[in-house]
Amino acid sequence: MVSNILTSLGGGSGIDTKALVESLVAAERAPRDTILDSKTKTLETQISGYGALRSAMTGIQDSIKLLADPDTFNARNVTFANTDLVTPTEVDAGSLTGNYSINVTALAASHSLSTGGFADIDAVVGSGTMTFSFGDWDAGHTALDTTNATKATKILTIDSSNNSLSGIRDAINNGDFGVQASIIETGGSYSLQMTADSGANNEMQISVTEGVPTGLSALAYEVGSLTMAEGTTGADAAFTVNGLAVTRESNSIDDVIDGLSFTLNGLSTDVNDNIIIGVEADSGFGEQIVRDFVEAYNLFLGQVEGLTTATELDDDAVDLTLGSLARDPSAKGMESQIRSLISSTIDGLTGNYTALATIGIQTELSGEISINESQFQSVLDNNFSALTDLMTGTSSSSDARVNITRTKAATAAGSFAVVVTTDPAKGFMTGNAISAGDATTLGLTTATGSFGAGLDTSVGSYSFKVSVDGTSSSLITLSGTYTDTDALIADMELQINGDSALSGVAAALDLSYDTASGSFTATSRSYGGASTVSFSALGTDMALLGLAGTSTSGVDVAGTIDGVDMFGSGNILLPALGSELEGLILEIAPGVTNATITLSRGFSNEVNNILDDFLANSGLIDTRESLMDKQLTAIKTDRTDLDSRMEVRYAQLQSQFLAMERIISSLNATSSQLDGLIEGLPFTAKS
Repeated sequence: MVSNILTSLGGGSGIDTKALVESLVAAERAPRDTILDSKTKTLETQISGYGALRSAMTGIQDSIKLLADPDTFNARNVTFANTDLVTPTEVDAGSLTGNYSINVTALAASHSLSTGGFADIDAVVGSGTMTFSFGDWDAGHTALDTTNATKATKILTIDSSNNSLSGIRDAINNGDFGVQASIIETGGSYSLQMTADSGANNEMQISVTEGVPTGLSALAYEVGSLTMAEGTTGADAAFTVNGLAVTRESNSIDDVIDGLSFTLNGLSTDVNDNIIIGVEADSGFGEQIVRDFVEAYNLFLGQVEGLTTATELDDDAVDLTLGSLARDPSAKGMESQIRSLISSTIDGLTGNYTALATIGIQTELSGEISINESQFQSVLDNNFSALTDLMTGTSSSSDARVNITRTKAATAAGSFAVVVTTDPAKGFMTGNAISAGDATTLGLTTATGSFGAGLDTSVGSYSFKVSVDGTSSSLITLSGTYTDTDALIADMELQINGDSALSGVAAALDLSYDTASGSFTATSRSYGGASTVSFSALGTDMALLGLAGTSTSGVDVAGTIDGVDMFGSGNILLPALGSELEGLILEIAPGVTNATITLSRGFSNEVNNILDDFLANSGLIDTRESLMDKQLTAIKTDRTDLDSRMEVRYAQLQSQFLAMERIISSLNATSSQLDGLIEGLPFTAKS
């Protein structure tokens, strides 16, 4: 009987303890695994959704950036006659519109010189030095009428490393000083041809100093030694633009009509043979970019709604498919911000065109946008500038003396009161009145500024240095003859402002002469406390002009915007760092006391700023993705912890079942003993 009971329990060996323990542990961990798996799937789906959201936002931002570019709405078309005489080559966005009548009377040409024939391009020509200088030869080539001060003299050393015809060619070309050399074969011999940059004032003078071996003088072209043959003379291009005579050194013109470049190819037949080039606004490009944006926005909206909404699978809306971000409030909030801008009025704009709806871009019930063609076309035809302002932003000032020179896309929009509390001022030097005796020595009539027979500064000591804004010039020496103070001032300004030390730091001044006081004044062209002018190292004769006068420093501008102090430097006012107006630069002219400035970022910059906030490093999307990554990491930690707990639980159950096995084994042994005793009792034996 005992044996039967024990056998029914498995008798110890009849129970698969390992399988039973594993089943119990699996059953215990299953609910927790289900929770962790669900969280993991949700987070991974959301991370994938945010990746898709980032991609959709990047796509719409590309379209927005084109809308934000002012060049989009400043495109220009060029119209011109079917002629080879003048060819437009480039027109910049924002170029001044209008018609330009061009008549070409001369084309620019390059000065060219050629040597005599040489039998071998690698044979030695000669050694020494070649000194290139530039200017305009007179008709008889007896002298350079003018010297080109803008082109430095170039000295080439010709030695054993480069004294062949080919070596000299390479030395010239590698020198990069406005002369190109080539070797031309002329019926069995070789000639070195040199060609300068085009222009009358770029003609070459080549002085040669012979070395050993001699022979380099065959390449000389200087007064008294015109050894080489002149092929073409240098000449300037000459033409008129709307009747205004213009000359240029090159036939490629890019600095006459603002924003328009063109090339002169031939001569007009007479004064009436004019080429008309028209520059007109091209609204077509801007129109297409707006249309492309409408299409891009609707595509973006479809992509985002697929992520943030639920899709009905049946007519009763019982079964729904949720977008991966349908339960994510951050994603829905980002979508909502962008959609709200589509229908919002843009800050800082006034008048009739302050929102997309006012130019014909309307929002449908579905949330998509469409174009009201008649309304949109009316804006294109009649108020294109308003469309530009709406899309790209605009700025204005109630006083022209407060000039808004720069804003940034993040600069706050709205109207702001500017108060100038301290006028900017330039530093200046007031010269001493020229005494009667010094005026007599100079031959100057102080009341008229006339030098009578002329002031000849080549005789005497007319040298000086000048310090402008803290930078000192090199020693400047006058050498001209001047009929009056205006002529003297013109030459002094030219030499002072052209001084390499001063021009290198953009320091410059203006000179004036006051006939009433008989004195000169030198004024810096910059504003602010660092703006100063002073003369020194005055030669004996130069000192007679009274330039050792009194120097007065300039003044930095000071002011406020909406009652908050601004930083002033020179004539520039800047808002405080960290201010909502950061990026704004105001240029203040003397005399203004207050003004109101109005700033608008435009629709495109408003949207772009929001997208930047969403897409930036540490932006909202980045923050959400980082948070979800941390949550996934935490789930991995939870799984590791669960694994550890289940290992302990497995060991506990295994130990308990082992103890049970031992008890059952003991009971089995007792059962056997009892069976033996029972067999020995009377009347119980089986046999």
